[in-house]
Formats: sequence, C-alpha cells, structure tokens
Amino acid sequence: MAHLRDRSHRKVTGAPDYDTPEFWDARFAQGQDVGEWLNPGQVLIDEVLSNLENRSRTSSGGQRKPHVLHLGPGVSQLGSKLREACLDRGWRANGIVNVDFSSEAIRIGQTFENLRPPTEAMNWHRADLLAWNDVANLLPYAPFDVILDKSTSDAIATSTDQSMEATDDISHICPTVQHLLATDYKINLSPVELLALHLVPLAQRGTAWIVLSYSTFRFDNLPYLAKYWTLHSRTPLKAPTGPVSSSTYTPDIFHWVYILIRK
Repeated sequence: MAHLRDRSHRKVTGAPDYDTPEFWDARFAQGQDVGEWLNPGQVLIDEVLSNLENRSRTSSGGQRKPHVLHLGPGVSQLGSKLREACLDRGWRANGIVNVDFSSEAIRIGQTFENLRPPTEAMNWHRADLLAWNDVANLLPYAPFDVILDKSTSDAIATSTDQSMEATDDISHICPTVQHLLATDYKINLSPVELLALHLVPLAQRGTAWIVLSYSTFRFDNLPYLAKYWTLHSRTPLKAPTGPVSSSTYTPDIFHWVYILIRK
C-alpha cells in the first residue's frame, strides 16, 4: 500500500494550530469572530459569478444550477452571500457545497440550511481535505464548475509535508496520487499540493479554483500541482487596514486573488 513516511517540515513552535479541527471547533463554539479573516471576500464572489455566467448548468427543473465547492467556509457569511447572489439571478442554490473539517462549523451551517426550502439550501459536509477517504464523499456532487477558497489554502499550508511510497496496494488513496505513484515510486507533497491533487477528481477541464490568499507565492514551485492546474492569474488586492494615527506611515499591504484552471 502507499503509506505515509517521514514528514519533511515541522510546524513552528507556538504557532496557532490552523490545520487542526480542534482549533476551529473551540473558536467557533466560543463564538469568537473568526468568520471574515483577511477580508469579507466580495472580490471572490464577483470572480465566481463572472465565471458562472458562462458555465452554469440547468437542473431538471429548468433553472440554472451552478455547482460550487466552497472550501473551509467556517462561520463566514461568504457562502450565504453567494447563495443570495445566485438566487437574485434566478439560479438554484442547492448546487453549492460547503466543506469544512470543523464539526462545529458544519453544525452551525446546517442549522441555518434546515430553515431553507430545498432549492435554496446549500449542502454542508465535514471533511479533512488532506484525507482522500473524506474528500471522496464529495464525488456525488462533482464535477464542480468553480471551487471557492478564502484563505483555506493558507491554513492548510501550515500543516506538514507528506512523503508517500507506492507498494502493492494504493487503492485507498486519491486516483490522481495513484497515477503519480505509478511513475514515481516515492513522492513528497506539500499540504497545498496534496489539496490540489485531491481536487482534481472533483473538477473537470476548465474548472476554476478561485483563491484569496495572504501569500505572494502560495502556488509557486509545486510541480505536481502544475501537472493538473494552470495558474491563470495572480492579482494584488490592497488589504483592509485598521485605525492608525494620521502621523504614522504605514506601508500598503496586499492580499492576492489567484485563479487556477483545471487542465
């Protein structure tokens, strides 16, 4: 079987455990306002809607039904805003799938969806995006037109690399990784690279993965990712600033909007 080997980079001592569900469960349960970190993400909604204008599918009921995978929504309002924007266009919203590894986020999100009519209710699923057995549960909703990612890749990037080797049985891992191991007996994958490979079976040619990140190099130098995803654009976005003294010089800080396209 393909199995996990030693992990090549370690977490920084004292750094927040952004890559663990327990960290987020505790914060969400305590009602801490962590839903809109970086910024509220309107730029992502604009990008998603622009992409969907040309690729929304029609459901059996005759309405257009976009299929959107929202990675790591937590308790943000981003998914709800996207839902309302879809409904404003006369589209069904039940093709939006929110996936988070925090059980508390899923509980909160699903509670609100239970109040919605079926055509407006988004789907909520708990999954560790670095565990193929979890991600595979999303296959019935695939292929997705767009994948929405507001800093989830950033949180995942704080995890550790995985080195994998192929032996007799590789059936329990992602088919994309299986394909790589068929030619490279041993591969080392960064967390973001493994995420990208897990998204491949959920996508189709032309699927857009739209990301808001604080990193200027989030998808650089990832050769396995580049086999399946093209970095279409990387656009700077001036980050929100808090109150500062008028006499204090503060340099501009930028976040980045990435659009990757499935090959």
